[in-house]
Amino acid sequence: MTTTSPPEPTPAPSTETPRSSRPDLISMLALAVSVFALAVGAWQTRLMQSQARASVWPYLAIGYTYTSNVDTNGFIWTIDNNGVGPARVQSVTVGLDGKPMRNWDEVIAALGMRERPSTATTSFAGAVIPPNTNRETTVAAIRVHGRELATLFKDAIGRFSMDICYCSVYDDCWIAHWQRWQVDAVDHCRAEGVQFEQ
Repeated sequence: MTTTSPPEPTPAPSTETPRSSRPDLISMLALAVSVFALAVGAWQTRLMQSQARASVWPYLAIGYTYTSNVDTNGFIWTIDNNGVGPARVQSVTVGLDGKPMRNWDEVIAALGMRERPSTATTSFAGAVIPPNTNRETTVAAIRVHGRELATLFKDAIGRFSMDICYCSVYDDCWIAHWQRWQVDAVDHCRAEGVQFEQ
């Protein structure tokens, strides 16, 4: 005679979390916090670098002043650094009617003057132009004394071109253009074309 034993009761499912999964959860939370802290640190570093670059941002503007009724400083070709940091001039090109000029003598001859009248020039290629915050730092590329030549310069305003490539102390670079108040950002300055020697 065979006897059958009653079936063993099935244990009820446990509602407790296994102890081994708690350390895994804590580790994952710690890792997530670390990654978040690293991302915040990287963002703050980038923000500080941007602020440092902005605090020394140079901004060159090329223009002129003209006075028709004086014998001195009748026409002044001006270069201003309206930014907040020094501008390191890397290259300069000047043109008249699309033709590159090497120096002011060529410019004056191209304007039709046979002899160079009284002028004063400033060499700024390779120079560092400080910002004009709280002081006057305008560079006069050329000062024309004499009404005839001053008038020739003034009448030729639309025929001139000038490009100055310059960089900040962080090697961020831009090109400033004659009579254009917007500069173009570039990777670096290239000495292309005929360089102006003043």
